Amino acid sequence: MAQTKPDKKFLWVNKNGGAASLSSSDRAEKLRIFQFVQQQRPRPVNKKKDEPRRRRHTLARVNTDLGPVAPSNPGGIHRYRPLSIRPASTTHPSESAPSQSSTSSHSPQTINNAPHTTARRSPSPIAVGWAAWLQRRSQGISNTNYIPGSGVDPFSAAPMPMTKNIGVLINYYCVMVLTGSHVDKTEVLPPHLQPARRYATLRDIALRAIMQDKVEFTSLMVIMSSRMVHLSRIEMTGLARPEYYMQLALAAVRERMLDLQKRGISGDNILVHGMHSLALSDWICQRYEAASTHVRAAKALLPLLNLEEPLDRHIAQGIFIIDQMIAIETGWLPELPLMADPGPLDDARMSRIREELEALKSGRRELVVYPHSPVPNASRPSNAMMSHRVDILADAATTMDFGLGIGFERALEANIIHSDLASLLRDLLDVLTVAKFIWRTPSATCGDVDWMCKRARALCYRLLAIPSQLPFPETSPRAAKTEALRLALLLMVTRCTNRMSYRSAQPNMRRLQRALSLHGIGTNWSAPSSARAPRRSGGHSHSAPPSRGSDTDTNTDLYDENALLLWVLMTGHFSAEGEPEELWFLTRAAYVAERLLGISDLAGLRDVMGQYLYSKTQQERSLIVVGLHLSS
Repeated sequence: MAQTKPDKKFLWVNKNGGAASLSSSDRAEKLRIFQFVQQQRPRPVNKKKDEPRRRRHTLARVNTDLGPVAPSNPGGIHRYRPLSIRPASTTHPSESAPSQSSTSSHSPQTINNAPHTTARRSPSPIAVGWAAWLQRRSQGISNTNYIPGSGVDPFSAAPMPMTKNIGVLINYYCVMVLTGSHVDKTEVLPPHLQPARRYATLRDIALRAIMQDKVEFTSLMVIMSSRMVHLSRIEMTGLARPEYYMQLALAAVRERMLDLQKRGISGDNILVHGMHSLALSDWICQRYEAASTHVRAAKALLPLLNLEEPLDRHIAQGIFIIDQMIAIETGWLPELPLMADPGPLDDARMSRIREELEALKSGRRELVVYPHSPVPNASRPSNAMMSHRVDILADAATTMDFGLGIGFERALEANIIHSDLASLLRDLLDVLTVAKFIWRTPSATCGDVDWMCKRARALCYRLLAIPSQLPFPETSPRAAKTEALRLALLLMVTRCTNRMSYRSAQPNMRRLQRALSLHGIGTNWSAPSSARAPRRSGGHSHSAPPSRGSDTDTNTDLYDENALLLWVLMTGHFSAEGEPEELWFLTRAAYVAERLLGISDLAGLRDVMGQYLYSKTQQERSLIVVGLHLSS
């Protein structure tokens, strides 16, 4: 008789929902499962010695299972008996048959080897009970029986093991990416102009990419670890430091470069992604030399990016922004040229916006005040990532007064600003006009918002690149004034366009102090022969300031440059809060306000600052401190 092949079947062990894994099961339950498995395991036998015994056992099993063929059933078609399982605690494994076939291995019940057996042996009540219990358990398998973290990457498809550290960083990324990283500030816009799920598609693409390539994987990890520690100030207790992920990212980028060299390829878009991550991480950690080196390397590889793809387009914008932030914090000239500038707004649209603002200013239309949060709100994703800072535009709906920018207009009319900087300042006033329209009226469109944001970022870049066109501050007092005005504008524009402005405020404030220290321009900007007009203060009947004059007044000689100097000093004082340089700006601002402009109280300071560019809520403390040093 031919030997039958063992039937390959699998044993599924279902435990209760409280058992997280086999290793953590109850000891008695583990022992019972182990004994049951040992019973079902076939034992090795000697084929030559046990061949007769196996034949006899096979014949006996057939006779026992099938029974005699009844005369009424000449075909010999019979049913197999039901499967019964004997619990391990009732019978020792040594009591089983000496040589069980594969079929009998599923029936631990003792086999009747008698040749004249005429009736089948019924299963024991205990076996029936166990079979019923297993059937009930199989109908309600618990779906919570898993090890924590086992479902993150069950098939090990990721380029690196998905450890607890990796899971924390990915969760952080999923929250952070929806805020637009450190650039986009759409959360401060009016509610009806905020884009919905703007970065959801980009998030999904990035998460899909990191599961397919090691460079993409390590790039995301090094950026998120650096940002979590140095920007969000979240302690990574028990987790790897950013330096560890930096080494992983460097090794992955080097490996990619060597692989491309072997294939004779200069580079690909994934290599650019790796360079971007190294530059961004180095900038976050304030390693500016290394970050600039990576930016220059990425600059040579930018043509390899496909700007039609969302992720490649985002990476290209990110490299440009990193270069810009390095220039803001260090004072270096940008490495990359200006990549996106929408240019002036359409004349017809700008005329329409000015008409709307005039109607609101004259009272023919009702102002709109959108809800705002002037204090940190941890429920907002941007503040949750950097809760120790308050956005200067958080309450723009109440601070965008119609008088903002009038002082700059009068300074341009007086022709006291360098021509290159004057052109930039006129463009800034157009952006300020559109900002008033966006935050004070319900008529603004998403196109207006898009133009304002892109144009403001382009102006920030131009403020960084314009020193190459201006004379050195050391050459003349006029050049020093131009540099001081440029730095003050940069401080305010950066605050309005970038969430990371708080880190660049201190170095630029110190550069502003050095510029104001040249040629003695820190206390007086007026020419010796120029007349000074008195300033109005609260509770006193002084003559109106020149900026409040009628529209027909074209006598630009009445404009006092010291009003512009006071705005520059107050901007520096606002940026120097809590720093040793605060006293330096405080004494000079109080001197210029009281001695040169005739301001004697806080109301006069507010009147002058309201003609330029400032936040009446965020800079209120600075005005109060200076006002306390004025003699009443």
